[in-house]
Amino acid sequence: MIYLVSNTIFNDDEIINLKVCEVVFKKFSVDLDDFDVLVLTSKNGINALKFNDISPRNLIVKSIGEATTKSALDFGFSDVTQALSSHGKEFGMEIVNDLKNKKVLYISAKETMSNLSFFLKKNSVDITTIIGYENVILSLDSSLKPPLNSKIIFTSPKNVEGFIRNFGWDSSYKAIAIGKTTAKYLEKFTNAFQSKVQSINECVALAKEIK
Repeated sequence: MIYLVSNTIFNDDEIINLKVCEVVFKKFSVDLDDFDVLVLTSKNGINALKFNDISPRNLIVKSIGEATTKSALDFGFSDVTQALSSHGKEFGMEIVNDLKNKKVLYISAKETMSNLSFFLKKNSVDITTIIGYENVILSLDSSLKPPLNSKIIFTSPKNVEGFIRNFGWDSSYKAIAIGKTTAKYLEKFTNAFQSKVQSINECVALAKEIK
């Protein structure tokens, strides 16, 4: 059986969707006209803008991952560049030179695995960071625990944490990680397979190939 541990529902008869976290959005106010660049590491950055009724402006957007890029474009941003890397630190190194002499806004989760904001500040980027959302771990019934030999797709370190807190880890499980950060977080439990592209579609395709 293949489980997808994510808040994103994937419509496939072979996939069981398992939600271990809930995204809670924060109230904030910001004038996007005060900035030149918006940095996004999750589509929840866009969802946080929607939650606070903030409309898109003519900003440059730097994003991680296909889902984040699509969300930014669908929301109304037109100048969106998707990073080559899906890892926070490498993302920072990739975009830092483009951010010099610009006013940058980063909409972040309350907890992150990368120190992206610190890295950019350290490299003299004029960055304002707003905590736009928080991933809260749910308490789930043990009956939802995947059976032995399941293949389990993880879409973030927080989803790994939520899964482990609810169900622990069985050595028969096979883990598929959506990116380097998630794969690294899984190292304390198992050696995860990692999709070449940071997308749920790629993770599902990889899970179906694994025997």
